[in-house]
Amino acid sequence: MNFYKSAALALDHLEKNQGSVKGSLAAAGIKSTPGEGKRILALVIETLKYKPTLLQLLLTVPLQSLEKPTFPKRSPRGSPSSQSLILVLLHDLLFSSKRKIEASDLWPPKQSIVKHQTRLKAELVKIQIKSGKSRITDLAKSSNASSEAIRYIRYNPNSGRSLPNLHNELSKLGFMKLDKPKYPLGEKEYFMDEHLGDVLLCFNGGVDWWNKSDWYDGGGVILQDKASCLPAKVLMWGWRGEEEGECIDATAAPGNKTSFVSALMDNKGKLHAFERSPNRYKTLTRMLEKAHCKNVVAQRADFLESDPESREYRKVTRILLDPSCSGSGIVNRLDYLLEDDVEESDSKTERLEKLASFQLQMILHAFKFQSAKRIVYSTCSIHPEEDERVVLSALQSKIAKENGWKLAPREQVIPTWDRRGRKEEMGGDEDLAQGVIRCLPEDRTNGFFVSCFIRDDPSGISIKSQISNVQKQKREEGKSSKNGKRPREEVESNIEDVTNERIEEEVDEQEQEQESQVTKEKTLAQLERNRRKKAAQKAKKRKVEE
Repeated sequence: MNFYKSAALALDHLEKNQGSVKGSLAAAGIKSTPGEGKRILALVIETLKYKPTLLQLLLTVPLQSLEKPTFPKRSPRGSPSSQSLILVLLHDLLFSSKRKIEASDLWPPKQSIVKHQTRLKAELVKIQIKSGKSRITDLAKSSNASSEAIRYIRYNPNSGRSLPNLHNELSKLGFMKLDKPKYPLGEKEYFMDEHLGDVLLCFNGGVDWWNKSDWYDGGGVILQDKASCLPAKVLMWGWRGEEEGECIDATAAPGNKTSFVSALMDNKGKLHAFERSPNRYKTLTRMLEKAHCKNVVAQRADFLESDPESREYRKVTRILLDPSCSGSGIVNRLDYLLEDDVEESDSKTERLEKLASFQLQMILHAFKFQSAKRIVYSTCSIHPEEDERVVLSALQSKIAKENGWKLAPREQVIPTWDRRGRKEEMGGDEDLAQGVIRCLPEDRTNGFFVSCFIRDDPSGISIKSQISNVQKQKREEGKSSKNGKRPREEVESNIEDVTNERIEEEVDEQEQEQESQVTKEKTLAQLERNRRKKAAQKAKKRKVEE
């Protein structure tokens, strides 16, 4: 029962706020074990896929009107809306593999829906026939676009198998390799990507030939979105091999980008991979083993706690930063299923500010590595607060100026990629905007952002003084209007909170440690404000109950 209520609460949050499905679970205050979290996440995603069909079904079988005592128009405080609860329950009854609601038969919501299941199933068949679908599952919203979608498969040379052998295997399976891109692709057609053609294969979004294939099971191919491949490619531009030095992946799990960097290093030299979460670290090590990455030194540690002056990292010349972000660009988190644009809420704005502060702190820490010459910063976000604005803040930082960090020019950042940064978000500087990459779903990828910082390179782009002054003034005004904190203080007090927003699950014990650390860092003034806020909330709650 709590499982369905949690999923419904996440749906309610998505209805009111933009953001990733995973982020909505956290924002809605849903607490669960990692296993329960995955189950809730899966139900929310699947329900969103069938949401248009379910809403159409509710027009003919208006459960909320038929079962008013169970599904009231106004739900009690802390409870999900009746519509969202109905949607998740109908999904499991009509579309799940078991075709049943997994709750006690005595639970009123289940009783209220099951009594109408004969009519519900009959009306669903009518919708299916009218839609011209051969199967009930074809009514999923994502299925309508599956033939248009592209499934990207990355060839992994670390496996010891050759690309020609992969082409031969695909030929045996009946696939035909095309000489140039084609949209939509036939089910038995594929082509090599125009930007990453040496490793990236493009297939029809509805195929799954790799299931039970030794190429996939043995790490010969890796399922990885094109946009996710770009940061590694940009990082390793002009790589001279082991003689140049070593690399770092600062936030390595689940390991797709790490394994690609490893391959671009020819599986030689040393690649330091950081991952602070115990659960995600396990995922990382499994991925590295499967991908045959012999040059990766993985450690369960926080990159921000690493010592840039340590002898261990004195040879590091390149660093990949893909820190926690809002995940607003990940289409498989179904942000695109939100039907209406919504205005930014205060909670969303505050969260983006915290994330941006954390992201900036990661870049500034990377700037301290003495031998570093190239740093790639990327996000799976489409928000300028996490993208161009973070880059500008990094460029105007004291350490960037002192150490000579500049932005890499377009020629070093996939120059053939057409969609570049937002000029208006980079102080109107066209050169800076051209130096970064933006990806959107219309590019047949997830939403993504990629930038690259370089030094000791005459081609680097410096931030103009007038841009720096304007951006600095805006940031200081924004900080003072929020709580009067200085930027550095805001960063320090937000790092632990933001870390809790990482896209993958964190264990409860770790979250408690982080919360404890944050509490220690709060000032007496902050604690006093929190006490007043809680008292006001309690008074408001009592008033509502009366």
